[in-house]
Amino acid sequence: MTLRALAAFNDAPVHEAARGVDLIVIDHPMMGVAAESGALEPLERTVPDHVLQGLAADSVGSSFQSYSWNGHQLAAAIDAACQVSVSDVAGLDALGVAAPRTWDDVLRLAAEIPGSVAVPLYPSDAIALLMTLSASMTGSVGDDGEVWSVHAIEILADLARFVDPRSFAWNPPALLDIMADPRSPGPVYCPVVFGYTDYQRPPAGRLRFGGLPTIGQLPARSLRGGAGLAVSASSRHQEASSEFVAWLADRTTQRHLVLPHGGQPASRATWDDPSADALVGGFFSRTRPTLEASFVRPRHAWWPRFQAIAGEELAAALRRDGSPAEISRTLAAALRAIRAR
Repeated sequence: MTLRALAAFNDAPVHEAARGVDLIVIDHPMMGVAAESGALEPLERTVPDHVLQGLAADSVGSSFQSYSWNGHQLAAAIDAACQVSVSDVAGLDALGVAAPRTWDDVLRLAAEIPGSVAVPLYPSDAIALLMTLSASMTGSVGDDGEVWSVHAIEILADLARFVDPRSFAWNPPALLDIMADPRSPGPVYCPVVFGYTDYQRPPAGRLRFGGLPTIGQLPARSLRGGAGLAVSASSRHQEASSEFVAWLADRTTQRHLVLPHGGQPASRATWDDPSADALVGGFFSRTRPTLEASFVRPRHAWWPRFQAIAGEELAAALRRDGSPAEISRTLAAALRAIRAR
């Protein structure tokens, strides 16, 4: 059985990555592309209905449902994640400040104590951050691709002027590695980053993840991440591969194999388990409300291409301190061009 490398998660087109392998790890925004290309074998063809129904019922948030597209279940959720905040508690204490609760607090801390705040502004993370900001201001993100607002761009542009300049080169693991290393002075707070249990697990985990800062009166909304496991349509072992997918996504495997070996299960039973929560230093209980309220990105076939282009345009504009109105026009033009193809 051949398993696709996780390094190809965001790099290779789905139809190419699925060629010659049995299993493929995939992100939910790729569902439209996968369906259009016929790269994945729908699980309902080889996995019994009662098994799929059990996985759906045990899904935390919309993890399982995010891999459904046009009536087909194209993958099973094996990992659940979303954007949350993270603090170096000892670092905040040393500065004599508390973790921000609102975006006004975030901007104030970043301006008053240079270098104390950072966010991942690598292109794919920059556009994800903008989507979360916009959803937190409006309550939702549409499915038509217009996933930003000028006001959200204004907040992001203000933040980009004050954060650690290395933010433009950081993805979430790179930033979290810096924050978690006591020998490396760096940011002590990040308002929006994908959360990973490894950085909070006792005894060494020094970071604490939590909810997102709010804007106005609406609850904060977070962009969903995570990963699904799918069966390649080109696999010569589809039944065995499907059995493996169902086994890995099962609540027992998720709790007793995936979690103890550093994984971040998509199983609701694991997130509900106090002993599992203790194993990850309270990560599940601290981030569960944010995960449950997280939103699914557009999954149309044109979306991954737009997300990549929009991320590059946004990161470049933030670097040169472009105006929010200009950035909004650039994103709108890119969206029109992609959807017109």
